[in-house]
Amino acid sequence: MARRKFKNIKNVRALVSKAPIAACLSLLMLSGCQSTSSSTEPVTPAWITQTPSAPNVVYGVGQAQNYGDLQQAKNTAIESARVALAKQLNVVITADTRIVQQASKGSSKFKLNELIRSQVPDLKLQGLRISEEFQQGNTIYALAEFNKTNAIMQTELEISGIDSQIAGVSLTQSTKTQRLKSALRVKKLLAERIQKNEFLSMLQSQQVILSESVFYKAKQAEEVIADLSFNLEVTSEKESNLRDHLAKALTDQGLKVSTFKPDFIIKIRTDWQNINQDSTHYSVAQTFVSIVEKGEERAHFSSKVKAASSYQSMAKNKAMDKIADNLSGQIAEFISSSYM
Repeated sequence: MARRKFKNIKNVRALVSKAPIAACLSLLMLSGCQSTSSSTEPVTPAWITQTPSAPNVVYGVGQAQNYGDLQQAKNTAIESARVALAKQLNVVITADTRIVQQASKGSSKFKLNELIRSQVPDLKLQGLRISEEFQQGNTIYALAEFNKTNAIMQTELEISGIDSQIAGVSLTQSTKTQRLKSALRVKKLLAERIQKNEFLSMLQSQQVILSESVFYKAKQAEEVIADLSFNLEVTSEKESNLRDHLAKALTDQGLKVSTFKPDFIIKIRTDWQNINQDSTHYSVAQTFVSIVEKGEERAHFSSKVKAASSYQSMAKNKAMDKIADNLSGQIAEFISSSYM
């Protein structure tokens, strides 16, 4: 009897000693579960509500809603971040990160310069990267980052490379055609250089000035193009006023109009139609132009213009000005397409 009582006492003691251990284990398991649960909850980054700032670094935050296509939502958020960043730089940015300055680039009187400038590829916003992404419910967020210091260094290197290319172009070939091609190459490189310098200004950095040798090569290129001569031939002496308008349009751009061994002969025929309606005079002109080089027709184009005025002579003058402006653009297009 005594032995059975002692055995029961031992069992009770064992149960009592095990109870705290079980309680501790339960607490540890509960604590562990709580710790795991809290660690899986994503911490909302501060950049979602406030765009970060740092010296020489520009940020942009974008967002998009997920309507079932997660990848599409991410792409939209990333593009939104790029656009937001571009606004910080005062630029317009498209989906493939091409940029165009909002500030006016100025306009050149010489339409060939305008045309060459338009052929220069848009700058890439190099160094732009998406540094973070975050999802909160159905909303996707993206953080774009752009290091201005790195971009400035890269752009300066690219300008140095352009200067080396310009320095390597020869403008002393034996034929005018060869010199013209080289001159146009120099002008296109200069247009790229100007664009990159404008980018440096946008990044609030000093522009890279032309070295003496590059400046001299640019001057040579201008002289080659300015040395081109054009003779204007109209089908009738009645069109002498039109010839004067056309000649002025060319000389205003620094081109020569000459009857002595011209490089190009421009033959012009114009059909006029004058209409009087409700005390307003309309002058309508259909112009046909051909460009001849060394006896061979190299280009042929036509254009139609219309001008109005209270006076018939004024309407015709306005129409002739439009014809002259069109011809300037057509000549620029011809030179560019034929020799670049």
